[in-house]
Amino acid sequence: MRYTDTVKLKYQNDKTPKRYDPVLGRMVGGEDWCKEVKCNVTGASLDLQAKLGGLLNATSLVVRFRSPVTVAVTSVEYRGNKYIPITARGYLAGRSVLYVNKAVK
Repeated sequence: MRYTDTVKLKYQNDKTPKRYDPVLGRMVGGEDWCKEVKCNVTGASLDLQAKLGGLLNATSLVVRFRSPVTVAVTSVEYRGNKYIPITARGYLAGRSVLYVNKAVK
């Protein structure tokens, strides 16, 4: 398998403090970090969509990494499009897989 694609992983820095915003109803603050990583990107097959139930759709991607992903990814940018991670899997060989859906604007 070739790891020829590049994605930008966006995640929150854990060292920057966050606070609860009652207007938004969620935690805000923290510093956003971005990291470019080589990977293998393919579309989600119909068989995989059936196995994961209603989590994946026609715009879903499977992003495979050569090394483990150790941070909690908040979004993935691939070819100018933003994707939201649905689930992540790690394997014994040290490889990681992210299943992502295209973000609705």
